[in-house]
Amino acid sequence: MTVAEILRAEPLGFPGGQDHALYADVVGAFEEVALLATADSAGMKDVLRLVGRRLCELLNVSRCSVYLRREDGKFQGQVGYCVGRGHIDAGVSKLVSGGRHDLFTAEIVQTMAPVLVRDAPHDPRTVQRTMRLWGVRDMLGVPLVVDHEVIGIIYVDNQHKDHEYTDREVQLAQAFAGLSALAVRQGWLYRQLGERAKVIDEQRRVLGESAAIHSRVTRAVLDGATIEEILALIVELLGKPAVLYGPDLTVRSFALPGSLTQRGCPALTPAQAASAPVQQALRDLGDGRSVAMVRANPQWQCRRLLVRLLADRTCVGYLELCELGRSFSRVDSTALEQAGMAVSLKLLSAQHSAELYRQEREEYFADVLCGRRDAGKLRQHASSFGLDLTKRHLVLRVQYDNQTEGDAEIGNGRRQAVQSLVTAELGASIPCVASTGVPGADLLLLEAPGHEGWLAASSPDGQLAAAFGQLAGRFAVRFAVVSEPCLPDDLPSASDRVREIAGLLQETSTTPRLVFSRDLELIRLIARRDGLAGAQRYAAELLSPLVEHDRANGAALVDTLHAFVGCQAQIRATAAQLSVHENTVRYRLSRIREISAIEPERLDALLTVAVALQVRSLCGGTGSAPADGASVPAVVLHS
Repeated sequence: MTVAEILRAEPLGFPGGQDHALYADVVGAFEEVALLATADSAGMKDVLRLVGRRLCELLNVSRCSVYLRREDGKFQGQVGYCVGRGHIDAGVSKLVSGGRHDLFTAEIVQTMAPVLVRDAPHDPRTVQRTMRLWGVRDMLGVPLVVDHEVIGIIYVDNQHKDHEYTDREVQLAQAFAGLSALAVRQGWLYRQLGERAKVIDEQRRVLGESAAIHSRVTRAVLDGATIEEILALIVELLGKPAVLYGPDLTVRSFALPGSLTQRGCPALTPAQAASAPVQQALRDLGDGRSVAMVRANPQWQCRRLLVRLLADRTCVGYLELCELGRSFSRVDSTALEQAGMAVSLKLLSAQHSAELYRQEREEYFADVLCGRRDAGKLRQHASSFGLDLTKRHLVLRVQYDNQTEGDAEIGNGRRQAVQSLVTAELGASIPCVASTGVPGADLLLLEAPGHEGWLAASSPDGQLAAAFGQLAGRFAVRFAVVSEPCLPDDLPSASDRVREIAGLLQETSTTPRLVFSRDLELIRLIARRDGLAGAQRYAAELLSPLVEHDRANGAALVDTLHAFVGCQAQIRATAAQLSVHENTVRYRLSRIREISAIEPERLDALLTVAVALQVRSLCGGTGSAPADGASVPAVVLHS
């Protein structure tokens, strides 16, 4: 039976007498409920409490409790009213009806009509323990029905007293509950709309503020602000410390509000970064969450918001906001996400700029070493690429056994690794300025020290030899050639000389070796005129008498001559080098004069001998090592 049908029913339908008064009371109570349900100042519990109270007055009972349906189908206590005590919400709100043993409530829901129980503490349909605890005697359960669904139940009784509910009172309760259910539903919808409007307004406010922050940070990025300036702007806008991390959570930069007493960096320590909460937050960000929060704990006594920074779909770092000085607001999360996009843009721009600068710098040094551009224009851009025109430089050519054709990435990666190794081995004494690649080799530009002591680095146990040993072991280096120190204007010619010597070594080198161009300069000049075969013939013609004599007699004239040249024609130094008496050296030099066309006391003769010995060493001949500090034809590393 509908509410209208109940009101039009015969017992209540005629206009006069007591029933007319009851009808007026029902309508009046409903009007009061309807007005309160649509009032902005009233809450839902106020409406429910009024419904229960007015129903008590209509039925002349002393107590009521109002329940609303939960998602699980049970009914949660909301409010209560008792004559003489006022509202009893605290006790009612702890109660839940509609459980498995609550057959009373089940009958109300099934019939969608009022259900009356007499002697409730002993009725099998009720939860008798609760009935006894609350002093219930006779109870009427009245459903709030909307669209054939029970959305709530009102339980009424006389506390500790019996009450005789007539059929008319039951119908009256049903009529009032039917009208009140509509008001309750409308009030609930009205408040839901109001809450949604508040949420929308709040979201609009948050989006507006975060968009303003994003706009200002993006404008700063486009205007060329540095990372430090961008972080300072974020801190100014949000009023909290900001930390920029790299992809491995190493700190790159941070900024603090001026009002914060703490001046140290609030970033996570390595131990904190490796902790489970932080790692879980990183996993959440990797799974697509835009912002992750790390809760406060004894290790760090503040909450942290983290966003992941992406550039070209690659994680380039993290941006963090710390809850220090001010509490987090709803704006912070969205604003940090928006600011993170701008910072990612800055990092991407910096990454592209660095790559472009690297390429331009490499092309510049390739032009410097190969002389491909006008020298005047190269000098103009020298300072931009870190080339000091006042200092002398060395060209180091690293030649490999095998060259991977058409694989620029491998070539670039290997060259960077070679440059890093050489830089680490030589340190600050011989800085590596730049590098570039040529077919089959890499060219490294080294800055020569301003003193002559750098020559010690080229000795067999010096820094260059040690660096070459590392290169030969890791990168299959066949040989390396080091030029003479020269000013930047002379680098193209020095690079050409190194290339020509590398061509000679390509034909003769069988074991890894480090060669200094000064030691093979004469061979280079001779080979330029007559080719390597001509240089070999020249050396063989000059030295063959001594070689044949030594082979036939077991003598050491060639070794003595080699040591004599290497020791700058000093007899005492040569004797010490060979561990013989000085007279023995003199005797051997006289025998050399007798057997060959070589006159050891003549400087021009020694020059030709030095060339011949260099050719012999280059082509795999034998000879004892020169004294410490002497000219070294080559440093050979036997595999």
